[in-house]
Amino acid sequence: MSKRVRTLLRVSSRQQLHDDDIPVQRAETLQYIEKQADWVFDKEYIEKAVSAYKNSVEEREILMEILQDAKKQEFDILLTYMSDRIGRKEEYSTYVATLNTLGIEVWTIKDGQLKTEEHIDKLLNFIRFWQNEGESKKTSARVRDAQREMVKSGKFVGGKAPFGYRLVPSGEVSNHGRLLKKLEIVEADAEVVKKIYSYAIHQGMGYERIARALNEKGIPPISTDRWKGSTIAGILKNPVYMGYFAVNRRVNHGSFTRLDRTNWIYSRYPNPDIVIISEEDWVRAQEIREERKKRLQASRQENLIKQAQQSQIPFSTKGALALIGIAYCGYCGKPLKNGSYCNKWTVKSTGEKKVSFTGRYRCPNQCRERYVYSGKTLEDAVFQAVEKYLEMIKGIDVTEEWRKRQIQHRMRMERQLQAVEREIRMMELDMETLEGKIPEAIRGDYCFSAEKLSCLLKEKAEILSQKRDEEKRIRENLRNTVSQNGKMANRFGVPPDWGQEFGEADTETKRMLLSSLIERIEVRDSAVNIKFRFRMEELTES
Repeated sequence: MSKRVRTLLRVSSRQQLHDDDIPVQRAETLQYIEKQADWVFDKEYIEKAVSAYKNSVEEREILMEILQDAKKQEFDILLTYMSDRIGRKEEYSTYVATLNTLGIEVWTIKDGQLKTEEHIDKLLNFIRFWQNEGESKKTSARVRDAQREMVKSGKFVGGKAPFGYRLVPSGEVSNHGRLLKKLEIVEADAEVVKKIYSYAIHQGMGYERIARALNEKGIPPISTDRWKGSTIAGILKNPVYMGYFAVNRRVNHGSFTRLDRTNWIYSRYPNPDIVIISEEDWVRAQEIREERKKRLQASRQENLIKQAQQSQIPFSTKGALALIGIAYCGYCGKPLKNGSYCNKWTVKSTGEKKVSFTGRYRCPNQCRERYVYSGKTLEDAVFQAVEKYLEMIKGIDVTEEWRKRQIQHRMRMERQLQAVEREIRMMELDMETLEGKIPEAIRGDYCFSAEKLSCLLKEKAEILSQKRDEEKRIRENLRNTVSQNGKMANRFGVPPDWGQEFGEADTETKRMLLSSLIERIEVRDSAVNIKFRFRMEELTES
């Protein structure tokens, strides 16, 4: 009986496409299918310019489509060129295992069949995808190093041309055979750039005022219908206008943070062919911009001090966010994280050290719709809803229902602990298996070298350490939950005035009360949905 074979073709960037196609991988996979007596080509899945390192399984539509088709038993074999076409992260070994459980064989031309029947098969797959991830990191590092060298030598590293320029052929060809481009000044747009810098330097205008001035004069914007302050900011911060290219202008720690210009990596020499603004004027524009930023920050801090003095609330970051653990992004479903920041300064007149805290909740996926929420705005909305809810249950004894829910909550935590303990045991078994293979690797009788096995053991040891830390945290949280539940239980006896309890509570107690009352808070740009643990009909019936 013939086996229906579907192929997966993928490249991670547009530059790797040939006329918007992937002909080499297609030819290789079709030739491989022809050599198998009982294989019949059925369908092709293709991913153009999709990274298997930056994207997770769920973020890749084609992989999710393959999974859905596998569940419908539409094919028997998935074939790709190499395992790195499927993925470049360890999590992709789980994806292969899922396909196998659905009866789908996963084959690669270079690595053969990726099996998951035996423990050693799963471990080998883990090693493959772990190596793929390592190669991606090395490639990224090489690309960054190459970009830095290109910038230092005064070459354009790619991307869209900044406003004021167009891209034209440079006459040079890259190592991959692609024609490189360079920037050329567009005189009409360059005059607008000069006007923007003149507004900033000679008239002291900020971003928004400059944008309004250009809109009032009817000067055509870059791509939208109107000039915006953010566009002006980008132009005023870009050193290309004084003839210098620059990289390392920002870092990514979950969200992008702009570095000080003294930390940027610049071209060794300016390119006179692309100079629109003199170096003196560009530096002056930065000094004005940075000085204005300092004054705005100082003004905000002064207002915060006044507000704190008026409300007699000291500055403190301890336990500042009350909704961590129960607040989730309404777009992707991920738990919101602490995205707060604080400013520290010393009062010159007294030498007193001060700290101003700005609470924020942040979606770890940085959802396009919205991913940062003001801590005060979100908490005020939730607290108001909770106070109304507490007023409705005032006088109702929720003791029994509360205890029932707390038991369920504790059981969930115990299951989490058991799951982590299982993972730790499996990882310890993996390490024992790897250590047992080292003699074979040293003799050259194993498919991986001793050096690679040593690296993997080190990597696994680090992950195992993280898992043990996670186990410790869950145990600590479980102990705290039991302790807090005991304290809360002592408050019962007569129906309490929960509104008063909540209003008088500190942040830590509020967090405990909220987790007892609320199962989940889903936050969107224009809506906050709260799912309470107790429904009113349950309480009144009891």
